[in-house]
Amino acid sequence: MKISLLAFVFSLVALSAWAQIERKPVIAAKADSAQTTTTAKNKVDKQSRKERMKELNLTREQKGKMKEIMQSGKTSKNAIENNAQLSDQEKKKQLRELQKEQAFKVQAILTPEQREKFKASRENNP
Repeated sequence: MKISLLAFVFSLVALSAWAQIERKPVIAAKADSAQTTTTAKNKVDKQSRKERMKELNLTREQKGKMKEIMQSGKTSKNAIENNAQLSDQEKKKQLRELQKEQAFKVQAILTPEQREKFKASRENNP
């Protein structure tokens, strides 16, 4: 009796282990995969930007100013992108001008040595 009960319990355990389903990730639709690719690219871009900033060895003051520049730039960018009165071409033009303005502000807070490092890193990783 004990042996048959033990065999029954063992077979239940073995059956439940064998019956478990291997779960595979669902392949996203093409629109989702394009968005995922863009998101992955943005993460890589952010990572490389962070690495570039670490290489510059910014002081606390420079980091604070850099943060202010980035936040104001982000606000301006959102305002341009959400402006329904502008055409796509005008938006692109204003965004380019904003980028130039931000680059000028960043250059102004860097030391000459940091400017060289920054310029070299931008050429290697645009």
